[in-house]
Amino acid sequence: MKLKDKTVDDLAVSNFSAQQLDAILSNEKSIRPTVNQLPFSVAYHPGGTQMIDYNTERNILVQSWSPLSRVLRTYGRDLEAIGKRYNKSAAQVGLRWIVQSGASFCTQTKSRSHFEEDLNVFDFVLTDDEMTAISRLA
Repeated sequence: MKLKDKTVDDLAVSNFSAQQLDAILSNEKSIRPTVNQLPFSVAYHPGGTQMIDYNTERNILVQSWSPLSRVLRTYGRDLEAIGKRYNKSAAQVGLRWIVQSGASFCTQTKSRSHFEEDLNVFDFVLTDDEMTAISRLA
């Protein structure tokens, strides 16, 4: 897809590595991606925030897909303990960790209450120690 075709205004990519992004960005005629969807979560964040930093330096937002997969089952008790300090659920703590790490997230639910809970992560801030402890879980 090229700018001159005027077929795309914004481009989101999924699971693109640093090398793949650089290949797109090196072509001046290509549309720059604005979002890179990655499997970034408490349970899976190889290299820490390195990939987020790489994308951010290039003005690309990382969006975590399936951000709670395996998280609650594996680390739910740890996140729940932190959440009690803020009157938040384990899921909310896991999603807040993603946001504070510099990414966004997309979740899926059939329940309105779960959807509202997923969005209610912007009224508290995890401490640096909590962020480090959560990062070390995986």
